[in-house]
Amino acid sequence: MSRSIVLMGTGGSSGRTLEALEQRLSVMLGDVRFQFVDTQPFNLRTEGHTAYHGKGRRFDTNMADVGMRRLSSSLSANLLLNGGPAMMRRLDAYAESILGKRHDAIVMVHDRVYIEQAFVRAAARLGTPSVIVQEGPFVHVGADTPQNPVLRIKHALAPLLTRTGLLPAISSYGFAGHDLAVVPSKSYRQRYIVAGMEPDRIAIGGVPRYDQIAELAARPAPSTGESGPLQLLYLFQPFGEHGKVNPQTAAKVQLAMIEGLNRAGQARDIHVTIRIHPRSTADSVAHLTSALHVPHTLDRCQRPIEQAIDANELVLGHYSSGLLEAMILSRSVLCIPIPAAAFAEQSEAGKQGWMAQSGAALAHDAAEVAAAVERYDRGAPDLVPPSALEDEVGEIDGRATDRCARAIADLIESRGPPCGQTP
Repeated sequence: MSRSIVLMGTGGSSGRTLEALEQRLSVMLGDVRFQFVDTQPFNLRTEGHTAYHGKGRRFDTNMADVGMRRLSSSLSANLLLNGGPAMMRRLDAYAESILGKRHDAIVMVHDRVYIEQAFVRAAARLGTPSVIVQEGPFVHVGADTPQNPVLRIKHALAPLLTRTGLLPAISSYGFAGHDLAVVPSKSYRQRYIVAGMEPDRIAIGGVPRYDQIAELAARPAPSTGESGPLQLLYLFQPFGEHGKVNPQTAAKVQLAMIEGLNRAGQARDIHVTIRIHPRSTADSVAHLTSALHVPHTLDRCQRPIEQAIDANELVLGHYSSGLLEAMILSRSVLCIPIPAAAFAEQSEAGKQGWMAQSGAALAHDAAEVAAAVERYDRGAPDLVPPSALEDEVGEIDGRATDRCARAIADLIESRGPPCGQTP
């Protein structure tokens, strides 16, 4: 009898990570039936579906299936406006109806949305072990601290709303009740233990989507010659739109960067590629492209980010994990920091803080951006040493997917024969 594994898509790069795990689990476990369930339609900030090209049977969730409407971009406010505890019961029943029966495992990469936590609870009721694979760096482990006034009010009211039953408690990342958490590094394992997770529930695997980067990491930057334009890649983040950063501050910092690039373009030949975020559109960067007066193109995320990085020499951004990937690929990075006070939560500000202290070059205004681009030396680029990255990404050796899949397979095999088959 074949095994049965459910994969939970959550937008972004989750589909790519789950496809890679699916391939390895098929080899390790033999006959496996996969089901891919996409919860991205419940994302209140960005609509659409998760890109997934695996072999599993796909099911796209739909808010209309449970009678939920998009009345607010806030998860908690939207749940309250849609009936609070009554809607939560519908979500729990919905998740259980989609799973339908016991499976050998449910695998996800994110668990901080109500629908995701409903699937974890439903899996537990059906006797299905749950696994979360941390698919990237910069994950805040443990309770967070809000910084902006609105989030502070919500944070203060949360205990009351939870005690009265109006809202369920949302657990920290990784703490939704999983049987196994697969994390990137020893450092992350220790963070989870300090936050209260049982050590025997944690395995170290690395970052599966960085396996492709390992194949490119040894390659030198593209040779364009001294007469060719310096190739710049800007990694756009929609943090203003998504409420992570004060929108006015975000726009101010981004436009200052654009002004700096315009100045640099007067001093040397440059070409800028603006790569939009997977959860944004070309409209999100229209204010930047309209102000940029040097040759430029728009990258709509139709190729993997490591390929975009590999085609450029200098990578610009704020605190995108893509900057870390550029460091792994031995590309120079120019970090344009967002002021800490502009962040909605301290954990998000912490990501920016890490990037600013990583050893990457920093530019705080248009003049510093222009100066950094003008003095970039193709013959001796400034690089961040790999040792600075290990705590966040673990081992980059092309075998992270194997390690993560092995941890999942070991959990499945420890639970006995395939679901539905008696010993």
